[in-house]
Amino acid sequence: MGKSIYFFIGTEAEFIKVFPVIIECQNNGAVCNIIASGQNDITKSRIMKFIKLNGKFVELSKEESITKNAIGLMKWFIKTKKLAAKVIGDEFGRKELQGAYMVIHGDTVSTMMGAMVGKKLGMRVCHVEAGLRSHNLFNPFPEEIDRLISSRMSEIHFAPGDEPARNLKNVKGQVIDTKQNTLIDSLRFSENIPVDGDIAEIFNDDYFVFVMHRQENLANKRFVCDVVAEIINTSKQYKCVFILHEITKNALQKFGIMDMLDKEDNIILQPRVDYFDFMKLLRNARFVITDGGSNQEELFYMNKPCLIMRKTTERKEGLGKNARLFNGDASDIRKFVNEYKSGKIGRGGTANERPSRLISNILVGQHHIISP
Repeated sequence: MGKSIYFFIGTEAEFIKVFPVIIECQNNGAVCNIIASGQNDITKSRIMKFIKLNGKFVELSKEESITKNAIGLMKWFIKTKKLAAKVIGDEFGRKELQGAYMVIHGDTVSTMMGAMVGKKLGMRVCHVEAGLRSHNLFNPFPEEIDRLISSRMSEIHFAPGDEPARNLKNVKGQVIDTKQNTLIDSLRFSENIPVDGDIAEIFNDDYFVFVMHRQENLANKRFVCDVVAEIINTSKQYKCVFILHEITKNALQKFGIMDMLDKEDNIILQPRVDYFDFMKLLRNARFVITDGGSNQEELFYMNKPCLIMRKTTERKEGLGKNARLFNGDASDIRKFVNEYKSGKIGRGGTANERPSRLISNILVGQHHIISP
């Protein structure tokens, strides 16, 4: 039996970037186990079908038990973390876990939970997508804090590029520059997966994609109303595929906006689709307006014009090229659309690296760890 590696995964976004590493590790002979925090229900993800997990799958909680707000998430975190070490220890055996690799990813509260639990169990915490920093504790919140705490508890830091690696110059443990984010491997994989849902008919339309799901954007009723008004106005020129995260839908209903959007013929209210279908939605769009950090990276590699609805970002991909930051005022959407129409937005980039393969080779032991 091969070396056992443990992947602590909380959200679908984490799973999207980690699954190529799991596939590579299994191809290298390792036994991969997934410990799901339950922040998102990844059992429903189509990704599960493609990774063909050869180890155990342990779920610490159920997503439906989490109240979808900041307080509900905090209560869930405290309760789940309290039980996690015992559940994991009982399932795998505490002795077997000593010194084993616990792989965490990114910047969610589950990332931080995985780091804390792994440390408590005497495991070696390995942080994939380490070193991204906005250098602002409260923007994005709580992601910046999650990353800082996770870095303090990690022994191996897989940094996706020169700048993230430099941000880790004072941390303990080994820093490995993977050159690119594992997201590039996820995108390559997605290109060969056929559409699973009924979204293919949308591809015939001349459309743009709109995503707004961050708490700081949805908390302000006046801001949400102003942004939606701009989106409706833009939809007169291009149809809008309006992605409805659950938190987005709740905010729109709370503010009395959903009924108005329902009446707009040029706005397609699209519930979240799986990763592979969503990538195809993005690829076929004219441009994208989003507050998602991962979207920023994906659109950079797709050479897709993008307005990032955030005041700061810990990612540099696309900035000054195919993407730019939002100025905080809803009217900036109109300005961005005019920039797109006049051809003022540049192009993204490409990458030849295979970061998931590099990470796998180190985790399985085929490469020695060397600090930059």
